[in-house]
Amino acid sequence: MTRPSPIARSSAAEALKRVAFVVAVFALPAFAQEDGGGAMGIETFEEVDAGTPVVAPLETFKSEPAAPTVRVYGWTSAYTSLDTRFDSPRGAALAENVWEGRLRAVLGVDVKLNEHVRLVLEGRAQVRGATQRDFDRAKGFFEPMLGDAFVDLYTSKVDLRVGNQRIPLGANAALAPADALNPRDLRESSGDLEDALLPVFAIRAQGELGKLSWLAAYVPFFQPHRLFVFGQDEGVLQPAFGQSLDNRRIDPSVEDFLQDRVLETQRPPPFAGDLALRVTAEGRVKVGASWVWMNEKLSRVTVDPELARVLAAQAAGRTPDQAGAVSVLNRFQAGETLYRGFYGRQHLFSAEASALLGPGQLDVDFTYSPRQTFYDADFSPVDKASVTLVASYSQASDSPLLYSISYLGMALPDIGAREQLIILEPATSVGAAHTAFFHLFIGVLGYTFWDKRFEVSFRGTFEPVQQSFSLAPRVTYQGIEGLKLFVAAEFYEGKPWSPFGYFDRNDRVLLGARYELF
Repeated sequence: MTRPSPIARSSAAEALKRVAFVVAVFALPAFAQEDGGGAMGIETFEEVDAGTPVVAPLETFKSEPAAPTVRVYGWTSAYTSLDTRFDSPRGAALAENVWEGRLRAVLGVDVKLNEHVRLVLEGRAQVRGATQRDFDRAKGFFEPMLGDAFVDLYTSKVDLRVGNQRIPLGANAALAPADALNPRDLRESSGDLEDALLPVFAIRAQGELGKLSWLAAYVPFFQPHRLFVFGQDEGVLQPAFGQSLDNRRIDPSVEDFLQDRVLETQRPPPFAGDLALRVTAEGRVKVGASWVWMNEKLSRVTVDPELARVLAAQAAGRTPDQAGAVSVLNRFQAGETLYRGFYGRQHLFSAEASALLGPGQLDVDFTYSPRQTFYDADFSPVDKASVTLVASYSQASDSPLLYSISYLGMALPDIGAREQLIILEPATSVGAAHTAFFHLFIGVLGYTFWDKRFEVSFRGTFEPVQQSFSLAPRVTYQGIEGLKLFVAAEFYEGKPWSPFGYFDRNDRVLLGARYELF
C-alpha cells in the first residue's frame, strides 16, 4: 500500500512534536515513527525443467560473490530561539528560559556485506545552551550517544535484526499508541520526528506467512524517556506548578545532568524487558493487530504526604511545622521509604487499519490498556484503564499543497468523585464518579512554490474540553542542495492547567538550519 509522501510525513511529524510531548508526559506512553527499513530483497532464480535438455557451455567460470556496498550518511541541524515575552521574575524558582540554542549532528555508515548480511553503525551528538532573563543561570552541555547500531541477517523465511534499532508499531506516522517500545527524547520540541526517537537494544524478527506479515520483538534492557523535570521550556514542572520545588539551590552547571535520575529510585531489572507481537494483512485495506507488554517509560512518583508538606513549606520560604519535621526525620532514621519513583508495567492491545482514500491516506489506531499511570491534582499517581483512538488523514501524493489532519481521543472510566486527572481534565470534573474524556485535534497546512525552494506552513492544535490551543507558523527556504533554512514561531494559550496553557510562558520565535552532509 502506498505510504504518504515524505514531504507530508515530515510536515505532520514536525507539527505533532510538542503535542506528543504533552500527551506522552501526562497520558500516552509514546508516539509513533516511520519504519527504519525493511528486509533487503533476495534475488531468486528459476529452476530448469528436468525434461529440458541442457547444453553445456564451452567454457565455465566460477561466479564471484557480490562485493560489499558502503553508504555513508549524515546530517547536522541547529536552531536558536528567543521568548516573545519574559514572564518569570529574576531569581524565581522554576523560572523560564528565555533563550536557547541547539546543535545536533548524526553520522553513520550502512554496509551491505552480501545478500544475507547488513551492518549499520551510527553516532549522534548534541550541544545545547540556555539562559534565563539577564543571563541568569546560564548553562550548557555536550552529549554524545550511540544511534542505530545493528546487524541484519536475511534468510528465506525470517529476517533477524539485533542491536540498537527503532521498532515501528501501529498505522499512524505519529501518535500511534501501540508504538511504545522505543523511548523518546522529550527534551526536543523542535525538529524532525526522528530527532526525538531513541534507538534501543532489541532483537527483532519478521517475516511472511501466506498473506500475513508478522513481527516479534524483545527489548531486554530498560531505557526510559529522556526528559527535563524542571528549569527548561520542555520541563514537566513549569512555572505554573508553583514553589514546591526550589531549583535555585542547584547550581546550573549540574542541573541538567541530574534530570534523568531525579524522579526515580528504582529501575526494572535486566532481561525483564518489553515484548511485542504484530500481525498485518495487505489488501485494499491494510489491517493489523498487536500486543505489547512493557515497562512504562515514565516513572510513577510517590512522595509521603508529611514529607511533601515539609518540602513545600521550605521551598516557599516558610518555617516548616516543627512536629512534622521531627516526625519526618524520625521516620527517615527508622528506615521508612518516604519517596519512591519506579516504573510500572502495562499491556497494550491494539488494532490498526490503513487505506488510500481519494488523494490521501487514512490511518486508524485503536488501543486498550487495562492499567496505565496517570496523575491526580496532587501529582499522586493513579492507575486507570484507558481506551485510545487515533485517526489521521494525510497527503499520499506529491503536490505543492501539503496537508494533514489528526484526531486523538481517550476515554478513562471509573474516575472517582474526588479524583481529577491533572492536565487532562478541568477542576470542574470533581464532584461525582465519571468517565474522563480527552480530545485533541491537530491540523497542518502548507504550500511549496518556486521549484520547491520555499515552503510556507502552519499548524494548529486544539483541545476542546478546556479550550487550550497552540499555533505555529513556519517558513522554510532551500537555496542550496541539502541545506534548509527556516524561521518559525510557537504560541501556546489556555488556562494555567490545560494541556497547552500549562506551557504558555514558552511562546517563542526560532531561527534554524538543517544540512544533509551525505
